[in-house]
This record gives sequence, structure tokens and C-alpha cells, in this order.
Amino acid sequence: MDEFFYSLLLILVPILIFGIPILLSYWVYKIFKKKDIKPKWRILAFLPIFVIGYFVYSAFYPSSEFYETDFKEVTGIELPQETEFEYKTSSYPDQHGDYTSVSIIKVETDFYKNLQSKLSENGLFENENRLGCPELDNAEREMSGLKIEREFSKELDDSFYYVAFLSDKSSILVQRSSH
Repeated sequence: MDEFFYSLLLILVPILIFGIPILLSYWVYKIFKKKDIKPKWRILAFLPIFVIGYFVYSAFYPSSEFYETDFKEVTGIELPQETEFEYKTSSYPDQHGDYTSVSIIKVETDFYKNLQSKLSENGLFENENRLGCPELDNAEREMSGLKIEREFSKELDDSFYYVAFLSDKSSILVQRSSH
């Protein structure tokens, strides 16, 4: 019975999430057309579809703020404003909300040096423990010949944190995985 209910939810939830905005847009468009509202204002009828589209897009392509939040969670430190994301990727959350995010971040040399000592203070250990995943494999292919010089990691009950310092002395690879 539980399996049937779960399967039914997997079908009904997407229908409701996408179906309601589509039907609402169609219904509002018909009303606008019937009341002879100018065509330029009829575009407002599609606002629910645009909103759902934005949320779907941001779920597959998270913003830089998403990766900044993950960086702070992993390291315990805020990213400085003068940073640049060289590469970023994440998996889509599974049914339990677990996901993996990986980013390569270019920072100033002083921040790069200071971060190494602060990681130890915040409970990360220098070791070569990695949690393999497609996101990390893809990030390593994007490192443009850079080598990993130092690695720090920390495993919690429900998460794994990993930080690698790259050979250009200004790039950091950060992985956050929940499981």
C-alpha cells in the first residue's frame, strides 16, 4: 500500500505543480481576451508559468549565492566579495533533500593562505579523504591542469565536507555532500 501511495504521489505532485499554473494562465488569458484587454496586457496571464519556470530553472542551475552558502557551511567562513566562481555544479536533490555541490572558486592570495589554518580550527582535518561523485569528477576535469596541493575534509552524520587547495595558490575546490 505504501508503495502504491508513493507512486501515486510521484504522478500527482508534478501534475499539480505544473498543471495548476498552466490552467490558471489559460483561464486568465481567456478572460482577458473575452473582456477585450489589449494584447500587451495579456502577457500577464502567463505570469504563473513564468514563476514556475524560474523555480525550475533555479533548481537545475543554482545561483552563486547557493554556492556561497555551501562554502560557508563547509568552511565556517564567509567568502570575500572579490571572489570568482571558475566552475560550479550540483546534483538535483533526491527525495530526501540530499544533494552534492562542487565549485572551484578563485580568491585573493591572502584569503587562500589564511583559509588553510582556519579550516583546522573549524574541525576539518588535513587528509586525502574524498567522496567520489560525478560532480567532483567533472570539476577535476575543469581544473585546467592545476594540481591539488592540500586537502581537508570532515564527515558528519548526514554530510561530507571537502576543501582542496589548487596549485595556482588562488583557487579552491569545495565539495558539500549530504547523504
